[in-house]
Amino acid sequence: MSERQVQAVAGTGRSAVDLVTAEIRRAVLRGSLPPGSNFSIRDLAAQLGVSHIPVREALRRLETQGLIILRQARAASVAPLSTADFHAIYRLRYIIELPLAGASAGKRTPEEITQLDELLELSRDPDPEIAWRAHYDFHAALVHPAANPWDDRILHTLWTAAERYTHLVFDPTDITAAERARRYERHVVLRDAAIVPDAEGMERALREHLQPNEAQILTEIAALERH
Repeated sequence: MSERQVQAVAGTGRSAVDLVTAEIRRAVLRGSLPPGSNFSIRDLAAQLGVSHIPVREALRRLETQGLIILRQARAASVAPLSTADFHAIYRLRYIIELPLAGASAGKRTPEEITQLDELLELSRDPDPEIAWRAHYDFHAALVHPAANPWDDRILHTLWTAAERYTHLVFDPTDITAAERARRYERHVVLRDAAIVPDAEGMERALREHLQPNEAQILTEIAALERH
């Protein structure tokens, strides 16, 4: 790697594996480590300022999330992007996420409704990192009342895998005020559906929310695959 693609994490006081995992995931999702790129574990460890042991463990974690492909001889690569993979991610989201959101509809405490509202407001924060984290947490909150730990694990993997594609098509660093408002209003629809005891209505609202994004991303990825 000729250029620095990740930031050093040594000396921050947190678990080395957790920090390395978060930093490599950030580099993959933001494109500093682009799809299909190869890198050595030794070079990555040097850039991160840690030994190869936490790097390898972090890469194993990210491999289970579909972001990294581990290879022999202490090498790895970033998983490529493809329409087939993205279609599979969304197919599973519809199968798992929609019924859980429907089962959660109208089953929230006042405190959980307040949390939804707070996350909704944060999702339009001008800081893309804050907005993106709130967006993730908002969707997680939609299924929280009905989800068990296994549901959470599976959905986390699907959301993380989908996030690469979403970042590529919907650049979080270049959002106009009008686009931010449009996205906010689309999520208000989900918030309103989530607090009403209508499972079918919630599932329908979430499907209608996801389908346009899926269609646009598939179009963009298909164009990239042709080049």
